[in-house]
Amino acid sequence: MGFTVFAVIPVFNRLHFTRDCIQHLKAQSYQPIRIIVADGGSTDGTVETIRTEHPDVIVLTSASELWWAGSMEMGINCALNESQGAEDCVLMMNNDTQIPPDYVEKLMLAAKTHDAAVGALVVDSRDATHVLDAGEYIDWATYSFPVKSSVAIDERFCDDVDVLPGRGSLVPLRMIRRAGNVDSSMFPHYLADYEFFYRLKQHGFHLGVCYETRILAHIEETGIVPTKGKLGFHSIWCEIFSRRSMSNVVDHWKFVGRHAPEQYRARIRRRLIRRVIADFTLRTPLRPFFLPMYWLLAAIKGQRSAFLLFSHSIRDQGISVLCHPQNFPGLIRWPLYFVAAPGPFRRTDLAQYGLIVNELLAQGILRSLCTEGWYAFETLNFSDKHNSSKLKRLFLSAWNPFRKLTNTLAWRRDLLNKTEA
Repeated sequence: MGFTVFAVIPVFNRLHFTRDCIQHLKAQSYQPIRIIVADGGSTDGTVETIRTEHPDVIVLTSASELWWAGSMEMGINCALNESQGAEDCVLMMNNDTQIPPDYVEKLMLAAKTHDAAVGALVVDSRDATHVLDAGEYIDWATYSFPVKSSVAIDERFCDDVDVLPGRGSLVPLRMIRRAGNVDSSMFPHYLADYEFFYRLKQHGFHLGVCYETRILAHIEETGIVPTKGKLGFHSIWCEIFSRRSMSNVVDHWKFVGRHAPEQYRARIRRRLIRRVIADFTLRTPLRPFFLPMYWLLAAIKGQRSAFLLFSHSIRDQGISVLCHPQNFPGLIRWPLYFVAAPGPFRRTDLAQYGLIVNELLAQGILRSLCTEGWYAFETLNFSDKHNSSKLKRLFLSAWNPFRKLTNTLAWRRDLLNKTEA
């Protein structure tokens, strides 16, 4: 094909991986390949060793420690400066990967055929039958990153992906010249590759995955991965804020701000905030203190419609809403009943205060319960009645928590006996 492929390998220590990666690249059937090792500050002799063993390899160094994106950006800038062909490409490599001899050849053919930046099938180096990545997507509605994990027998290429991984993907340099390099200043490590490829796609370039070759990844060498379950404060802090963490909330916040559709942006950011709060309150030693609060909030959320109806009843009936405990939301029914509502009472209680049952029933102040001899308030709006003072004393008697408990149990017992009869 004749076009130069600049294989950029960002490295930080792990010399044995870098050596193996260079050997895999030099064994490729496709040539020419210019290998660029972009060192981010190794302390294990990587720079000196590679320059001695492979004088044909370009080794770039930095005065300050670089993360993945900084090293990759430095390597791609070198490729842009060295390139002399309009169709030259960059092969973004991680040194903890293995590729077959036809890897670059297959990707170059796929890139030319589909006019796309191309990745390959990613499999587990410990079990090559285990597919790790056959295509990556972004679901903004749920802010998740679904990964295709299976390939049909006759499937050769997938052209609908949203992003490509930063390991083993081939990108024509003309795309980078138009859409820009990896943005290491905003995304020093994780999400830098997603942001880069999503930006390419937003500029109208195609992304695809070639299934005619594969790359073996040492996933056990990955940084801090999301976990579940209880951890210490330090571990949770690292998982949320460490530069080495895939769950770094700062990176996700910036990624959402740059690329999320407007209608999802605020919702996703609220979700990120809730996740941080939940991790610190439910996955640390603080869990016993906060778990009851979450249960209460969950219960309130589950009874949202009941509380909404109750608020309407309060608006329509005022204080008389306390006369109908059957309409209280279940979550607060019994506490509210015993604290504020009047309980049932007998005909003899009315006689004690010189009140006439039939008169109060006719006025709508009382209602008869379904058990003979038992009554309850229908309304508490009786201040304009001639016997209001007596009704107030009856209310206080019915409200008295001790008397209310006794009467409620007695009424329920009579109701049960009536039902059984």
